[in-house]
Amino acid sequence: RAVEDCHASYLAIRWWPREFLGANGPLIDRINRRLGYRLQLREMAWPREGAVGGPLRVRGVWANAGVAPCYPGGFVAFTLKDDKGGIVSVLVDEGFNARELKPGPVEAIPVRERTAEFRIGYVAPAVRPGDYSLWVSVGLRDGTPRLTLPLAEDDGHHRYKLGRIKLIP
Repeated sequence: RAVEDCHASYLAIRWWPREFLGANGPLIDRINRRLGYRLQLREMAWPREGAVGGPLRVRGVWANAGVAPCYPGGFVAFTLKDDKGGIVSVLVDEGFNARELKPGPVEAIPVRERTAEFRIGYVAPAVRPGDYSLWVSVGLRDGTPRLTLPLAEDDGHHRYKLGRIKLIP
């Protein structure tokens, strides 16, 4: 209850650690799942294909499953990579800051749905038609990833693979 009431980001236990963990394992597990902020991408939708220069809409459902606000904040970015892993385009949703995700009680964690629209190749004309992998990250306004997300397929730089998209002329 103290973790929830105080919006704790860390917890220090002043006791013999092995004995405390042995006697309170399930409690420690519950606390660890709530400490600090816990950004979660609950759902993400994007089209299978889009036109170079045309609109691309992505819709996400986000939540903060922790007890504390996401004080560092961060902007959601979508990165297109070619088959060699090279970055082709970075699209940042500057209208959505992870700092805005409110924590809530475990039985009613608030979620926020966000739809963003981009034009791939509108600013960077080097984007060519083809198949690309689509990655998501949260970080700086310029698309630099900063925050870790609980998603698989991390590229080692806090970008997480969502799937594929085909760009047509």
